[in-house]
Amino acid sequence: MKKLLYSLIIMIATICACQDENSELGQSLVNSSFYNVYVDTCTVDISTILMDSIETRGDSICQLGHYKDASWGEVSAAYYAEYSKNSFTPNEDYSYSFDSLVLRMTPSGNFWGDTLTQQRISVYRLKQAIYLDDDEDLYNSTILPTESMPLFSFTFTPTPGRKKELEIRLPDELGKELLNDLVTEEDYFDSQDKFKEKFPGLALMAENSGECITGFMVNDSSMAITLHYKEIASQRTEKELTFSVNTDYAYASIRHDRTSTPLATLESGIENLIHSGSLGRRAYMQGLTGFYNQIEFPHLNNLQDAGEIVSIESATLYLYPLAGSYNRLNQLPEDIRLYITDENNVLEDYVYGSDGVTVQTGNLTVDDMFGRDTYYSFDVTEFIRNNFGTWGIKRQKLLLSLPENEMTMTFNQIIFTNDPDQERQCRLEIRLKIYNEK
Repeated sequence: MKKLLYSLIIMIATICACQDENSELGQSLVNSSFYNVYVDTCTVDISTILMDSIETRGDSICQLGHYKDASWGEVSAAYYAEYSKNSFTPNEDYSYSFDSLVLRMTPSGNFWGDTLTQQRISVYRLKQAIYLDDDEDLYNSTILPTESMPLFSFTFTPTPGRKKELEIRLPDELGKELLNDLVTEEDYFDSQDKFKEKFPGLALMAENSGECITGFMVNDSSMAITLHYKEIASQRTEKELTFSVNTDYAYASIRHDRTSTPLATLESGIENLIHSGSLGRRAYMQGLTGFYNQIEFPHLNNLQDAGEIVSIESATLYLYPLAGSYNRLNQLPEDIRLYITDENNVLEDYVYGSDGVTVQTGNLTVDDMFGRDTYYSFDVTEFIRNNFGTWGIKRQKLLLSLPENEMTMTFNQIIFTNDPDQERQCRLEIRLKIYNEK
C-alpha cells in the first residue's frame, strides 16, 4: 500500500509563564530555588496531509453513495466485488424451479450526509475479473471497467442506528441462467478461477444526485447474493444457495473532486503538507479520502531559557474541532490516535497513557449544551520529556490520524480550528519545574 504517515505542526509562538501560588508560599517559608511554572498559551500550527491512496481490499465494511460538501468537496463511493463459487449436486429424479435471486445488504451504522433522502444505486457487471496490482493490493483509487448499462438499479432510505437488512431482487433472467447452469453442472463451477472468468463480479455505484453515503457490512451474509429455488419431487422443498463476496478480491473505490474547496490545491505526499495558517486556520482529517495531520514542536527548546535547569513535569495537547463542522450529518469520531515517528516519518510507536501500555484515543470531551468546550486531549508528557533539548535528526514528530480500520472503511472526519484570535484553539499546556542557583 502507498500509505503515507501523517503530520501536524505545533509551534510555541508565545509563552505566558505563571508561577503558581504553591511555589510562592513555599518560597516564603523555605529558602528554596525551585519554581513550578505553568505554560498555557502555546499556540498550535496544524498541518494537513493527503495520502496518495489507501488499501481497501478485504475490508469488512464498504461505503456506497454520493455526497457534496462545501468543506470536503464532492465524493462518490463505489464497491467492486468478486463472488465466491458455490454449487450443489442435482438429483436426476428431481426437477428444479427458480424462485428469486437477491442481494442482501446490512447497514454498518456509518453514514455521511442527509439520511432523510433516498439513495439510488446502480449495479454493473464487471467486464473482467479482478486481479491485484503489481504490489499485490487494491486501493481506493483503483477503477475497473464495467459494462455500459447496469444490470439493475434500486433505491433505499438510510436507517442510521438500525441495522435493518435490505433485500434487493436481481434480474430473474440472471437467476434462471444461474440455476440452469447449476442443474446441468456446467464446468465453470469446478474452480474459483473458472467461476470468476464466467462471472467476473459486480460494481455497485451511486448516482451523482445522492446526498448521503452509507456503510454496509461485508461478510458471509451481507453483500452476498442468494439464489432461492425449489426442489421438486413428491413435494416441493424450498432451497437456497449463497454466493458470498470473495474479500480477497473486493474493495472500495473513491472518487473525490476538491474543486472550489479549501483543499483544492493540496497534493498527495507528506512533502506537500499545508500548515493551518494557509488553510483558513484549520486542519482536516477524514477517512477513505486520506486526510491526516502531523505534529511538531519546533520551538520546544525555547523553554530552556526559563531557568538554569528546566524539567518537564506534565504536558497536555488539546485539539478543538471547528464549531458547526459536526452535527447529525457529520459526527465526531470517538477515537483518534497519535503516533510517534522519527525525522524521516518512519513510524516508531503509539502515544501511550501514563501506564505505558494503554494506547490513547483522544479522550473526547463533548459540550452538549453550548458546543464550545468540545475537544480531544492527549497526555504527551513522555514525548515532550524525550524530545526536550533534542535537535535535528534526534527530534521526533507526532502523526495524528483516525484508527486504521476507520481510515480505510469510513468517512469519519474532523476539522480542527486553530485561530489565534479565538479563545478555544489547539494548544499545548506544559507544567515546568525550574531551578536557579542563588
